[in-house]
Amino acid sequence: MNITKINIENFYSFEKAELNLSDKNGLILIKGKNLDTEGSNGSGKSALLEAFYFGLTGKTIRKSTEEALVNNKNKKKCSVSLEIKKRDKNYRIFRGKRPTKLEFFCEEDNLTKDNVHNTQDEINRILNINDKVLRSSMFFGQSNESSFLDCSPDDKRTIIRNFLNLDDIFDKRDRIKSHKSGFYQTMKEQDAVISEHETTLTELNNKLTSLETSKSKFSNYDEAVLNLELKDILALEEQKESKKWQLARLDREIIGVEQSIKKLDDDLLDPYTCPTCLQKTEPIKEVVLCLNQRDNLRLDLDKLEKNKEELLSDEISIPISSKEFCKILEYKDLCRDETNYKELKAGLLSKIESARSIKSEQKKSYDVMRFWEKAFSEQGLVKYIIRNILGYLNDNANYYLSYLTGNKYFIEFDEGLNEKIETNNKIVQYISLSGGEKRKINLAVLLSLKDLLMFTDKEQMNLLFFDEVAENLDEEGIVGLHQLLQEIKSKKKVFVITHNKYLKTLLDSSPRISIIKSQGCSKITRK
Repeated sequence: MNITKINIENFYSFEKAELNLSDKNGLILIKGKNLDTEGSNGSGKSALLEAFYFGLTGKTIRKSTEEALVNNKNKKKCSVSLEIKKRDKNYRIFRGKRPTKLEFFCEEDNLTKDNVHNTQDEINRILNINDKVLRSSMFFGQSNESSFLDCSPDDKRTIIRNFLNLDDIFDKRDRIKSHKSGFYQTMKEQDAVISEHETTLTELNNKLTSLETSKSKFSNYDEAVLNLELKDILALEEQKESKKWQLARLDREIIGVEQSIKKLDDDLLDPYTCPTCLQKTEPIKEVVLCLNQRDNLRLDLDKLEKNKEELLSDEISIPISSKEFCKILEYKDLCRDETNYKELKAGLLSKIESARSIKSEQKKSYDVMRFWEKAFSEQGLVKYIIRNILGYLNDNANYYLSYLTGNKYFIEFDEGLNEKIETNNKIVQYISLSGGEKRKINLAVLLSLKDLLMFTDKEQMNLLFFDEVAENLDEEGIVGLHQLLQEIKSKKKVFVITHNKYLKTLLDSSPRISIIKSQGCSKITRK
């Protein structure tokens, strides 16, 4: 992907500037002159680099505030416009501050979305770029303070992640972690449900045990008695009382008849006296009359005694009195409570079983998510990927290092991205190296990381910027750097900013872009 043109307006010290890159190739020296200070610092060289990065991403390498970004003289209408060619299509990005504006075009088609954020996403998607990768793969030196070897292992993996476009892996891991957290939370919720139900179940079991103890007091009662209703008992008691009164009446009638029979028997001993009028009568007639009466009474007595026998034989049994029915009521209350508790217990057991089933399913899903979380972690796929690119990373780093150090230093990273630096067949610690040695090694590693972009689908820009990379380098390092730049320029347009006189001398024949600053305003002139 080629950036062919940039237009700058009210950006840092630039009021208006235009740079056509279609006719620029190879190694290009960016020189600066600040007429306000009679020096080169502050002329706007680094601001030019920032314009490219700002135009592509909306960010600045130095993380400037908007106040610093917008030209201090005009204080508004800050903009950067980039023209980009990708394969056979031409794109244009227009980005502004005060007012904030972002437009994106492909040929004549306006691809601008409803807001800046969505438009930037569209730029990233279509041009296939990433701001962190761009910063680390296009800009080397003081404008980009990245120092791979000064980073922790975790930060190193993050840098590798950016270069290898592993965001999808980490996004998947984040989603997996979210799912895992959800499954874990559901498991905890089910544990709480189970615990609560088991506590209630224990209480119910205790109550059922207590009920069994209370019911044992009624063990001497027949089941039929315990199932009686009060109306049944009252009916039996009423029947028994009625029978009692019937027997009493029969007893009185029997006694009366017996007394009458006895009286007739006594009268038959004196047949000459009328039992009614007490007068002497004819004996035969009166005797016959008494005998008939006595026979009738005896028949009545037999009937009465037979009725009594029948009543006595039909005995009414009342297992429990109505006064004692409160005991049955107490037993029935116990039985009702027992039934209710058993129903509640059955419901709780069902809920506990359901909660355990849900927890079991969630546990399976949780374990699956744990597996995939580890698979997508630094110890899983990321480590696997790093292991497989280590050879390429180490080879390319040492390739660039051979230019910068004359084959005097070698570096090798292990799977944990811990470095081993060797010189003169001795292992040295990075922290013990001089500033110049650190700069050489870091530059070699960053260039090697840039090459990793070939393993991704991220687009590589046609531009590289080296901003004061010669700082702290000795003469041998400068020569090696120049040779390295000559090597790189065959594939990229390489822009160099430097105050190093020796490197300037070596670049004396290279094309130049001059930036002149006067009265606070920077302008671009080309030679």
